[in-house]
Amino acid sequence: MADDGLDQLLDEVESKYCQPGTGSRAEGKRCGGHDGRRGSKHPVKIASADDENVDDLIDDILDVRLHEESKTQNGKSTSQQSCKTSGQHPSKKCCPVYLGGSLIPFGIGTSVSERACNKLRCTSCDFNIVTFDDYKWDASCDYLFFRNSMPEHSKLQTKMVRKKGSRVYACQCSWRSVQQLTDLSAEQPLCWVCGKHSG
Repeated sequence: MADDGLDQLLDEVESKYCQPGTGSRAEGKRCGGHDGRRGSKHPVKIASADDENVDDLIDDILDVRLHEESKTQNGKSTSQQSCKTSGQHPSKKCCPVYLGGSLIPFGIGTSVSERACNKLRCTSCDFNIVTFDDYKWDASCDYLFFRNSMPEHSKLQTKMVRKKGSRVYACQCSWRSVQQLTDLSAEQPLCWVCGKHSG
């Protein structure tokens, strides 16, 4: 009877404080050095694709917070430092993330290869960012326009003005017209992140 109460208490502690994938869990033991008497009733949880997607989303949100912090400190040097601490793989994600006009080529942006990211997505509205070259957004653009028009090109085009060398960016909640190479960390309060490049 007392053992049942102790086991229930251990289950509650494990569910609140033990993280999957720690060394003790991987060996089939409970956290805190418990001997794993009831380990057979609670098999080790294997990470699934859904877990990886959640981890990616958490990384993206942390990237946005790091960029917000970098704005209050030393600009470019802090932005580069946040790339190192965020654990991004340099061959898959831009670091730092750049926006650019139509003369700036798309690709994976690094401090050496200054390319505009074409895999941007918004962590606020969860939309992929669309881009159009040689346009700028009309001054009358507002939140409701993008909320109702995304991602239909025919609707968006009604508020685009021809401008050579410029590139427009938009999601459902934010928009920008960019002419020169611009570090995304300087464009607050955008919640845009690099959504990973293939290959």
